Amino acid sequence: MPSLIVYATRLDADLIRTWINEESCVAWITKVREENHHYEWKAVRELDSIQQQEYALWHMESGHLNIPSGNARRPDAIVHDPFRGWVQNLEHSGKTCPWFGGNLPGPYSFVFAEDGCEAPGNLARSEFNWLGDRYKSIGKPADPVAWKWWRRLQRFVRRSTTAIPWVESLTNRRVAPMAYAFPDAARQIQNGRQRDVNPWNPRNAA
Repeated sequence: MPSLIVYATRLDADLIRTWINEESCVAWITKVREENHHYEWKAVRELDSIQQQEYALWHMESGHLNIPSGNARRPDAIVHDPFRGWVQNLEHSGKTCPWFGGNLPGPYSFVFAEDGCEAPGNLARSEFNWLGDRYKSIGKPADPVAWKWWRRLQRFVRRSTTAIPWVESLTNRRVAPMAYAFPDAARQIQNGRQRDVNPWNPRNAA
């Protein structure tokens, strides 16, 4: 599954947000309201700020979004106009992005966090994820235009960051999975700020 491990501070987050805002083929999916596990979602072209949470990014050229039916015998409902919004019931409270179920390979996922979970003062691990061609074998490959944008995202991340080994003890870059530190995060890491290795979990934030 394609992924990009990144480290970013709140200052860096504005750089990421601005770049995504300017990508005309991508929309943010935001939570309008939540009450008793009843969610209202809406796609928007731009955000004024981003918070520590998970976001879904819809690549509009890749096709429609859908609401999973929860029943293999009943087809999913199509979201005809994500910019007008839609509703969904989920089992858990506090979700910040929809569940898309069989809408594979589905939207991209972006988790932003600065406050780490593994020790007080740590820099959290942020990341971009996507299912890509994971379900190609069952006839649900990623759209080529979605792959094109993912590669564009990769280029943006790599030219905007400092590449570092994901795990500090792995200094051989030929074998170490790489992470990417945005400018303010890279400065803080260089000055001694420790960073989380594992994915961010807001319930465990230090």
